Amino acid sequence: MDAAPPPTPHTPPTDADVAAIGEQLGRVPRGLRAIAHRCPCGLPDVVETAPRLEDGTPFPTLYYLTCPRAASAIGTLEAEGVMK
Repeated sequence: MDAAPPPTPHTPPTDADVAAIGEQLGRVPRGLRAIAHRCPCGLPDVVETAPRLEDGTPFPTLYYLTCPRAASAIGTLEAEGVMK
């Protein structure tokens, strides 16, 4: 049995990443620290966020899903009661 490949290290967001995330979310990303995962096409789909926003507001979500297709699929599962 082959071992799973090591996780991809988080990478700092580039200007292009910030623009892509803005398009995905429909707003400027807040508290962005790193790109945690990329989809096969190379776009960010999960970002790591700071525990506090720039203005000091707590932001409790460490990893934030930005990919609209993945978020929609998860929303469907939640609506179907899969994630009780």
